[in-house]
This record gives sequence, structure tokens and C-alpha cells, in this order.
Amino acid sequence: MGDSKEGGAESPPAGAAAREGLSLLSQGESEEPSAQGSALFLGGNEVKSRAVVKYSSAPPRTAFARLEEKTDLKLPPANWLRESAKLGPAGTTILGNSKKSKPFSSFGMAYDFIDSVGNDVDVVSDSENIKKLLKIPYSKSHVSMAVHRIGRTLLLDELDIQELFMRSSQTGDWTWLKEFYQRLIDQKWQRKKKSKEHWYQKAILSKFLYYSINGDGAAQPVPSAEQQESPSSDQTNDSDGASWPAPFEMPSSVSEDPSASSQGSEPLEPSYIVGHVASAPKEQNLTTLFNDGENSQGLKNDFVRNILWTFEDIHMLVGSNMPIFGGGRYPAVSLRLRDNNKPINVLTGIDYWLDNLICNVPELVMCFHVNGIVQKYEMIKTEEIPNLENSNFSTKVIKDIAQNILSFLKSNCTKEGHTYWLFKASGSDIVKLYDLTTLCEETEDKYQNPFTMPVAILLYKVACNMMMKKNQNKKHYGTIRTLLLNCVKLLDKSRHPQPSCTFPVCHDTEERCRLVLSYVLEGLKSVDSSIKKESDLPAADPNTPIPLKYEDESTRGSPEGLEKQMALFLDKMGSLQKGNYSSQSGMIPGSWQHKMKLQLILKSSKAYYVLSDAAMSLQKYGRALRYIKLALQSHDTYCCLCTNMLSEVLLFLSQYLTLCGDIQLMLAQNANNRAAHLEEFNYQTKEDQEILHSLHRESSCQGFAWATDLSTDLESQLSVSCKCYEAANEILQFSDLKSQNPEHYVQVLKRMGNIRNEIGVFYMNQAAALQSERVVSKSVSSAEQQLWKKSFSCFEKGIHNFESIDDATNAALLLCNTGRLMRICAQAHCGAGDEFKREFSPEEGLYYNKAVDYYLRALRSLGTRDIHPAVWDSVNWELSTTYFTMATLQQDYAPLSRKAQEQIEKEVSEAMMKSLKHCDVDSVSARQPLCQYRAATIHHRLASMYHSCLRNQVGDEHLRKQHRVLADLHYSKAVKLFQLLRDAPCELLRVQLERVAFAEFQMTSQNSNVGKLKTLSGALDIMVRTKHAFQLIRKELVEEFDQPKSDESTPAADSSPSLNREEVVKLLSIFESRLSFLLLQSIKLLSSTKKKTSSNTEDDAVLKTNKQIYSQLLRATANKNAALLERIDVLVHLLDQLARGGSGGVQ
Repeated sequence: MGDSKEGGAESPPAGAAAREGLSLLSQGESEEPSAQGSALFLGGNEVKSRAVVKYSSAPPRTAFARLEEKTDLKLPPANWLRESAKLGPAGTTILGNSKKSKPFSSFGMAYDFIDSVGNDVDVVSDSENIKKLLKIPYSKSHVSMAVHRIGRTLLLDELDIQELFMRSSQTGDWTWLKEFYQRLIDQKWQRKKKSKEHWYQKAILSKFLYYSINGDGAAQPVPSAEQQESPSSDQTNDSDGASWPAPFEMPSSVSEDPSASSQGSEPLEPSYIVGHVASAPKEQNLTTLFNDGENSQGLKNDFVRNILWTFEDIHMLVGSNMPIFGGGRYPAVSLRLRDNNKPINVLTGIDYWLDNLICNVPELVMCFHVNGIVQKYEMIKTEEIPNLENSNFSTKVIKDIAQNILSFLKSNCTKEGHTYWLFKASGSDIVKLYDLTTLCEETEDKYQNPFTMPVAILLYKVACNMMMKKNQNKKHYGTIRTLLLNCVKLLDKSRHPQPSCTFPVCHDTEERCRLVLSYVLEGLKSVDSSIKKESDLPAADPNTPIPLKYEDESTRGSPEGLEKQMALFLDKMGSLQKGNYSSQSGMIPGSWQHKMKLQLILKSSKAYYVLSDAAMSLQKYGRALRYIKLALQSHDTYCCLCTNMLSEVLLFLSQYLTLCGDIQLMLAQNANNRAAHLEEFNYQTKEDQEILHSLHRESSCQGFAWATDLSTDLESQLSVSCKCYEAANEILQFSDLKSQNPEHYVQVLKRMGNIRNEIGVFYMNQAAALQSERVVSKSVSSAEQQLWKKSFSCFEKGIHNFESIDDATNAALLLCNTGRLMRICAQAHCGAGDEFKREFSPEEGLYYNKAVDYYLRALRSLGTRDIHPAVWDSVNWELSTTYFTMATLQQDYAPLSRKAQEQIEKEVSEAMMKSLKHCDVDSVSARQPLCQYRAATIHHRLASMYHSCLRNQVGDEHLRKQHRVLADLHYSKAVKLFQLLRDAPCELLRVQLERVAFAEFQMTSQNSNVGKLKTLSGALDIMVRTKHAFQLIRKELVEEFDQPKSDESTPAADSSPSLNREEVVKLLSIFESRLSFLLLQSIKLLSSTKKKTSSNTEDDAVLKTNKQIYSQLLRATANKNAALLERIDVLVHLLDQLARGGSGGVQ
């Protein structure tokens, strides 16, 4: 092993190799720019980079929360270490105390993008490994990676020596590698512990990221910071760390993967069906290669995004977990934390540059801190990173390093299936490459290499994928054969004894189904060949089997077309009860071929159903639809051959159609990923094609084509989903299946109610869109009315579905949606007619009253708030809104041509009070401020109405007194409620001014000076109380004035609307005018009283104060150039004076 040829290969010093330089792509070789990627020109040297995201589980980008200066990152935020979709794995793994990057991460990616492996891609790896390789010339750190070759593709994975040797000490595995390492590299190996500084830096970075996604509450630390400190260095390799699987062994039993089944609500679980599909004993737990689930030995693609990165002429499939933020001015940025006392070095610069390049992020946001205290932020463009101070590097050199390393690896990693070890010792410039497969073969157990099985699986998958391609030709047969031979070489025959099936063991449900289908296919071939020789079989008609679903959707996908196909389907179901038999192959009913084929076809339908269910749980909806289509095609053929349909089989069909409805609904709700779903749907394995070919011998397999089309039209998809549930329900009516399977029946009706709600909302939104596009004066179109009718019909049917199974909560939600539909109808009639002659129409009243009826029905359906508080509160709010809207429209657009003023006022008052009844102002909730504002507005409107009645009314003194009391009462309540709100100062000021006007009106009817003085004193007291409103307005104006000075990227709080300056100016002018008037009247009355009566010291003081305030007010209002803030300050000052001295005799 000491021989370099036997043990490994050495490359020239990495730095020297990288700096020899390789030329850029010539103009003729440059790739065309892609819509998904981008060409970047960085650091002055032209380096071509294009990144195309192949898969992403990240949520839509959101802006990061910019932390305030002096934020202490040593204090953990309240959300620290909780799972976050915004951070992905980066959030919980950054401390190293959760799962690290898996040792087989490249295999998980390779399995997901099998088409790219072996031919199109040069490298598959974690982005961290790519960065390590490209930093080799600049770094003294050690590098340890496993390299595997599949075709022209290299798979790179981190080979954590410390982790491996720790495992070796505990289990005895990897002893051969440990011995080799100690003999040739490091004789006194011992585990290196991370420093406290390392964990400190990790901890504050983690806290920083959590602060950055936490919004307004980001700076709130948890109560007990000590409890969440970063783990100590001796906890770095606990049970939650990266798990290296042991070399392959034969366990006595392996538990079934529980994640394979998600339809827990149905009476017949997929796992139950699998039990009927294949009863393979658990002792047969041989590792398998027929696994499409990517779960064997934990080989799963866990990256947030998988990116096809082209760096010059190198094509790489890269996995990345880097959090990307966006929104506002910066559509995509990466976020970094730096110690202000430590300059950015070359390694850090390269790291940041490559991360942004791989993820196609144009900018970097750097947050600087000192001892964990935030100092400042800095924005750096990606192309500027190579030129940063202390971090200068040549992008051309990085390109040369990449090309040299790839050339070195491809020249030396020549054997497919072998595991190579790329190693550079810490502080060394020499990169060494060892063939671990050769080393392992010299040990007693040559199958101790844990990479053996993943490599074998990948070789097999690549070979299978190449065979399945339709454009495959004979020149690739040699490649396929080589891949399979290398796969077989890696396996121990004593542990894999069934050569006919190659790898027949099932580790999970999906695996078992695939195995069942392989057996089904063999059985079908045997049956078909016994009926007629294969050579005599007619060729498959290219026009009928497996048509691509690009048919005319106007006939197939339309609701009318679906109705016809549903009628045909139900006729067929009825004929099944009579035992009609129709085989195209001429099989004799009752023959062994007939019985065997029936059983095989039924097993295939069950297997495809479970596969579809598993794909559904993985959110692979295109794949799920393909599998359920195959299940239904199998079942259709079964129906053609069956002479006596069993109730159990009908129940299976009901379940298949229910799952098909679920899939169609999910496809409708995930239309943004339609291309990926279509690709999954159209893909077929050779095995599936052969099974389908056998089915076509007996049937056209088109009986359920209406249910399994992948439409591009949302309405069509929703309609198909609904028809699937309806068909499933119809089937349950046969043979009393409904009473025998009550749980499944309830689930079907729930789904029917849900889909009818979805369709109803779809039509309702379409109607609302048409209404918004319509010119105001135009009448309601027939298209709108048709959409209303469709929506209403769907809601009614859905309500009936939920009520039939006593689902009060969902029935209430649909009743609530029907109420919303009635309001949309009312609003549509609102816009019809002349705006200048606008009156509240009878049609509006009719629809609003209908909406009220539906909301009241929803409340009756719920019974009490305890049933479902959130739904109850929502219905109450909608009911309150409907009453309020109806009252407001009647008040603003009074129908005086049809009703008397008194009748209108009565109806408005009743509707307002009902709205108030359903508006909960006391319960603390997110909606409380809205409820308080609504209640305040109602009281204000009622007060204004009674005030107006009082002004216009002549005669009945009792009624006038009643209106006066009501106006005063509602004004007082409106003021109290508006004072609770911080974002309604203008409304508060307006109410107070109306109260002053109300007092002035009362004063006109008074004759005595004493009475007038008392009313004036009350009005001035109201004026004094407006100080609170002016203070709120002043505060908002100051904040608005200071806003441009603050950081522009910090979004303003949107909890309160921005202040309407025009309205403020208008109200301010009115206030100044009324205050001037009241002061003048007060001065006149007090002067007149003083002449007639003896001297009163208190009145004299009030008169003096009022004269001074009046004089100051006149001088202030005379200055027309005064700023708004200045005018408010003057008024606040005058109100203070009035409160101290002018209102002494006012109480």
C-alpha cells in the first residue's frame, strides 16, 4: 500500500497547479444566455457563471429585519433554534448541534436528478465542498472528501475523518481506514475539539439570523438566556450529529417506514392494501436497488435548493442551504455577520463570492458587530467582492483552480464504483488521492465500505434511466451494460441471492409496491403468452395507448363534457352489477388465465394506488396523478373482465377516485409548479409501459380518462376533482357500501363539501373581477349573473354535504361565504345607475338582507362560540360589517323617493345598533382595534344623524329633546372609543368639532345670558379636551418629518395609515375659527354681565384670560405662512392656558 499507484495519486501543489492558467471559453463555445440563469462579469476578469434553480423548497423571499444599532447578539431571540422556513436547515444546523450535512448528500441529489448523472453534469456536490476545493491554494486547512465516478460525473462528499474514527472506536467499523491513516498520515491521531471561540462565533451567527427573520419582535430576548447557550465543545458529536451508516449487515427485521402512508382518514389504509398486494416476510431485508423513494440508507436530498451551476465550461449540480432574503429595493441578497475588529480575508471573500455566484445572488448585506454588539450594515455587490480591501483575489485564478482540480480528479478517478479519498493534511500543500475500494478489498471483509450500496444503487438507477429514454439507440448499450456490470461487482451474492430480481428487498412501502409490480409484470407476460404466441400478437395501436393529454379541453375538460362522461361512467357501474363481460383478447371466463389475470390486475391497481398515495404525501402531485391513472386503468380493465363485482373491489374504486380528486385539487392549488408536475406525469418506466400494454389487450383503459387528465385550466381541474368525489360517492350507494364504511363515506362528503366551496369561491372571485372591470354607470352583465348562480349553486350543495354529516363548523364557513356572495351581488347593483342621483336601491337592500340571513344561519349552525371561537368571531365580524355597510349606504344615499325621512332614520338606527351588537370591543384580540374603530364610527354617525334631525325638525318638543339626548350620548361614546385608538386623531378631532357645533346650535335657542354662558363654557371645555387629538397628530407629523433621515430600507410600520395632511389642515382651520368664535362670544357675554352685576373676581379672571388667549389666537391665525407643526404647537399652548385659567367658571 505504500506504493503510490496502489494507495493513491498525488497532484502537484494546488497553488502552482491553479496558477498555471487555462484559457477562457472562446466566443464560439460560449453558451447562450438563459432566461433562468444569468451571465455575470466579476472583478474585472470576465468569468462566465450561470445558475439555474432546478428545485427549491424555500418559501417566497422576504425582506430581512434590519437590526437596530447596539443590538446585543449575545442575547438569544425568542424564536431561537425553532424551525423556520425562511432559514431552512441553516437555522437549526448552524450551531452543529443538529443534523449536519449528510455524508451521502450528493447521492440524494443524484437520485432526484438522475437524468443529469453520467452525461450532462461534471460534478454533483454540496456547495460547501465546492468552496473547499476552490480555496485549496489559499487555505492551510485540511481537506477530506470521498469521490465517486459515474460515467463522466464525479460525486463529491465530505469524508469526516474525526466522525469515522470515533465510530470506529465504538463499533469496530472502519478500522482498516483508521490503521491506514495512522500508518501513512498521522501516527498519533486523536480527536480535535472545537475551541470555545468557534462555538461563540457560531452562536452569535445563529442568533443574528433568527433576529433577522423575527420582524418587529426581533430584539426581544428570551427570559432565561443561560438555558439556551451554545453547546459545549464536548457535545459536538452527540446522537444528533451526522450519521454514518454501518457497513451492510443483515438485520433480523426492519420496521416499515411509517411515512409512506398519509391518507390516515380513510378506512382502508395504503399499508393495509400493501399487505394484500404482497405479503413478503420481514426477514427478507436485503438492501435493494428498486427503490424510487430515495430513503434507502438515508439517501435523501435535504438541500433547500438544488442548482445547476455552470462555471465557465464546468457543469455542476450543487446543493445549497444558504438563506436568501429579498423584497423592496433588494430582490435577492445574502446576509453575513462580521466582526468589525477582524478584516475580511481572502478565504472569507472567496466563500462569500462563490455562495452568491452559485445561488445567483447579486448583492451581499454585511452586518458588522463588535463583541456581539451590532454596529452597522454595508451593501456589497457580488462583482465587488474580489476587490475588497484585504480580500483581493483574481476570479481568473479561481476559474483555473476549478479546471485544474476537475482535470486532476477525472484523470485519476477512473474506475466506476470505486471510492476515492481526496485528502490534504492541515498545513500541507500536497493533495493526495487514495483508492479506498482497493484498500478495503485487502481487508478480511471487503464489503466494509459503506459507500458500496449507495454507489451500486446509483449505477443501477443511471443504467435504468438510460434504458427508459425513448431516444435511446444501440450506441449506448455498451455504456448501460458497463454500468450494470459495475453495479453487480459491488454486491455480495451471498447477501443478494435472487439474481432474477437483482435486488428484491423492500425497505419501505414504495419499494414493496415496485417489487410487486415487477412480479405482476412477469405473471401478465406468462398469461398473455399462454393465450397467444407473442410473435402473433398485433402491434400496439400508436393512436390509442398512453395518449399525451393535450386534447381539446373545450370538449373533454368542460363541465358539459364531464357531465356526459360521468353519465357513461355511472351506466357502466350499473352494468357491472349485471355481470357484463367484455374481453378483447378472447379469454374464456373461468379459465385459469382469466382468474390469474384478474388477480394480477387487481394487485397492480392496489400497488399503483399506494404509490400514488406515497407520492401525494411527498407533494409530488404529477407523479401521484400518473400512478393513480395507472391504478384506474388497471381497475377499468378489471371491470371489463369481471363477471361478479365484489363490494370490496368497489370500495377500492371509491378510494381511488377520492385520492384522484385530492390530487386534482392539489394540482389546481399548485399551478405555479405546473411544468414540473407535467414532466412527472408524462414520465413512464418501462415496467409501467409493459403492464399497460398487457392491459390494452383486454380494454381500451379509457373508462376513467375524464378523471386523470392533467389540465392547464383551473376551472377544469376543480371540476374534475369535484366529479371524482361525486363518482366516489355514487359508488358507495351500490351494495350498501355507505353503511358498511361510514368513515370513508364521511370523508368523501367532507371532500365534496370542500371542493364545492373551492369552486364556489372561484366563481365568486371571477364575478368580483368582472364587477371591478365594469364601468360604474353600466348595469349588471349577464356573465356576472351566471357566475353568481354557479357560485350560489356550489355553496348550497356544499352546505348540504356538511349538514348531512353534522359538520357544523364547515357548514358555517360555507354559509359565511354565501353571505359574502350576497354582498358582492349587492355591490354590483350599487354601481348601476347615475352617481349624482344615487339612491340606496331595493336590490341592494334585498341582497344585503339575504347576506344577513346567511350570516345568522351560520351563527345558528355553530350554536355557541365555544364550538369554534375563531369561526364564530369571523362570522360575527362579517355580520357586523354587513349591517354597518347597509346602514351607511342608506344614510349616505337615502332613498327619499321611496321612503319618508323618519322611516329611513329608523332603519339606519336599527341597522347601526345591530352592527354594534355584533362588534366585540371588549375582547382582547388582533381584531379589537378594528372593532373599536367600527363602534366609534357607528356612534359618530348616529350622533351626526340625530344632530341633523334636531336642526331640521320643527314642532314636537318631546322628540326634539329625545334627539338632543341621543346625539349627546352617541357623541360622548364616540369620543371615548376614538380616544382608545392611537391611529384615529383626525376622526377624534372631527367628532369634537361636531360636538362644539352641536353646543353652538343649542346656544341659538337660549335666551338668558346665564344659559348661554353655561353652554359656551361646555363648548370651550370640549375644545380643551381636543388637546389629546392634536398631540397624536403632532407626533405623527414629527415621525413623518424624521422618516427620510432614518434608514430607507427599514419599512415603516403599516399598522396605522399615513396622516392625511389636507384633512389635518382643513380641520385645523375649522378648529381655529370655532375657538375664535367661542372666545369672542364668551368675552362679549362676560363683559355684558359685568356691567349689569356687581364685580365677580372669578368671572373677571376668566374674562382676562379669555381676552389674552383670543388676542394670541388672532395674532397666530394672522400669520398665513406658519408651518403646520407651528400652528399645532400654538393651539396646544393656548389650550393649556385655557385649561388653567379660562375654564374656571365653565364646569
